[in-house]
Amino acid sequence: MSEKYMIVGLGNPGAKYDGTRHNVGFAVIDELARRYRLGAGRSEKRALTWNGGIGARRVKLAKPLTYMNRSGESVRQLTDYFAISPENLLVVHDDLDTPFGALRLRWNGGHGGQKGLRSIVQHLGSTDFARLRFGIGRPPGRMDPVHYVLQTFRGDEAIRADELAARAADAIEVWLSDGLDRAMMLYNGDAANAGRQESKPDLSERLALFERAHELTPRDPKPLVKLIALQKKLGQIDEAVANHLKLAQLYESGEQGKLAVAEKAKAVAIRPGLVEQQREIAEWYLARENKKKAVSRYLILAEHLRDSGEADRAMEVVALALAINPQHPKALDMRRALQETHISPK
Repeated sequence: MSEKYMIVGLGNPGAKYDGTRHNVGFAVIDELARRYRLGAGRSEKRALTWNGGIGARRVKLAKPLTYMNRSGESVRQLTDYFAISPENLLVVHDDLDTPFGALRLRWNGGHGGQKGLRSIVQHLGSTDFARLRFGIGRPPGRMDPVHYVLQTFRGDEAIRADELAARAADAIEVWLSDGLDRAMMLYNGDAANAGRQESKPDLSERLALFERAHELTPRDPKPLVKLIALQKKLGQIDEAVANHLKLAQLYESGEQGKLAVAEKAKAVAIRPGLVEQQREIAEWYLARENKKKAVSRYLILAEHLRDSGEADRAMEVVALALAINPQHPKALDMRRALQETHISPK
């Protein structure tokens, strides 16, 4: 039997902590469980866990339910019971000292004041395991970090947090398939630098295999998911974006709208100029009465149009945001700034 790997995401259990900065580790586990269709999970060793295959690896995903400060109790029980070796353990956690929008993979090191990580180090008696830092940045002004990490992501930050969780899942896939050094080279840093490194010679052979698998089973999303990951490793960014959109169409045809929107969001995170897709995401949220995310998506699009020198179109999109929420502060500020440059909507 092949050895098992375990990915642990840190957070606090309970609905009131959903979407908070402290729970980004949970969000990454949820993304992996969704991506590989691992179901609802099960309770064991004081954690919610999933078992499945990611690539050629047998993997256990875990979200400790002990609350953050006691995460090590559950992790120690899981590693002991399932005989997880230190080199096959990766812990995902929020990090105040890493800028929001950036990831940091590393082996070993201190806990940096992160209480869940500190608990794991104490209970394992070692720092010898991989960790993935999900950057949340420092709190503004004199805000207490304790209050900051328990705040929910809002507006465009929430959208970008979802995109970063997906990128963290991509990094974990590379860790499993190609090792920590490779994942560090590809994913340490911000999203703008992801997937632009040279790749291993045999990746092109694997790419051809998954292209053929997709040709043979065009309705199966799994080969496309693999293709996208390999294309990013090989620097084939336009091809990866195209396949994100193809995967979105596949999910839409299967009436899996949430998955389709997630793929469109990944595409536009790489290519913000995909204006129609940006609009489709906003309209999807609006149709489900999620006005906050709809407005935030419109404002992300408006920022792109403004920065691209298309101020008239930016004003039109701001108007769509204000039609949803006439008092939205950021939308009002953007409209004012555009008006001050004597730009009016067509």
